[in-house]
Amino acid sequence: MTKNTNPLISVIIPVYNAEQYLPNCLNSILRQYHQNFEIIIVDDGSTDNSSTICDKYAQKDSRIQVIHKKNEGVSVARNTALSISKGEYIAFIDADDDISADFLSIPKELQQTDVIQKSYKCIRPNGIVSETKIHNRLLTKWDAIAFLWVNKPNRALWDKIISRKIIGSNLFIPGVAISEDFLFFTTILPNIKTYALCDTGHYNYYIRKNSAMSAFQRDPHERVRITLEHIRIIETLGEREKKMHYVCKGLIYELFMYSLWNARSLLLKEEYITFTRLLKQMTFSDLRYLNSKWKIKMYLIKLKNTLYKHG
Repeated sequence: MTKNTNPLISVIIPVYNAEQYLPNCLNSILRQYHQNFEIIIVDDGSTDNSSTICDKYAQKDSRIQVIHKKNEGVSVARNTALSISKGEYIAFIDADDDISADFLSIPKELQQTDVIQKSYKCIRPNGIVSETKIHNRLLTKWDAIAFLWVNKPNRALWDKIISRKIIGSNLFIPGVAISEDFLFFTTILPNIKTYALCDTGHYNYYIRKNSAMSAFQRDPHERVRITLEHIRIIETLGEREKKMHYVCKGLIYELFMYSLWNARSLLLKEEYITFTRLLKQMTFSDLRYLNSKWKIKMYLIKLKNTLYKHG
């Protein structure tokens, strides 16, 4: 395959010790109905056979570019790929996942859209599959896009194809390995003017027992620490971007506060003080982008916390 100097889509794949899954991932991309793409693989210091697999695929298809670098984490790996990407759109795919043959297909009427979100399937280790099937819809108003993001159950990047122009100079935060997708997309959200839900194609997300997210879920104290770290990042973004103020408030109260409430018995004194401060500061307008169910939940938590005695 001749190297494409003007690809429509840049597919970015960070790789770290994924030899067991990588061929399936790459084969699913190469089988796409839409073939106008480049693949940028960043081998992030793998110690297994991943490097060799990457190079073998690159030798067979000139659209594949491989960067070998020392291990610095998924955020730096993606930033490295973004810096050399040539596509009008970016698709972030994990090395242990795969995509349907029409995932990279963008209907003609959506080829000027800022974000195109696809359906996805979650596959568990026991083989059980849960599917989130979306229906075609185009959002062109900021409030509708903001409401969707605040209330979206899945805030990963892998179900989206994103216009390179709205990413601009924004980068992933180095060192962040949990919810780096969520934080990155939140930083580019102010640039989005059109957001499409597209029923063409789907992403296959495999839930692995040894993934970073699985380890995060098993350690409640680490969950609290990272949750508070993310709150600080989101608060800073809300202060910096006036347009994002209520979006960031909504994300804090919908996404983080409920998690902290459930872990309240584990909170250290300073962590509980931060949690209580956020609840006391919460106003009705802060919840403007939350759906009715979550608004009620947050006010119930605020009420219950006045009765709760922290140890």
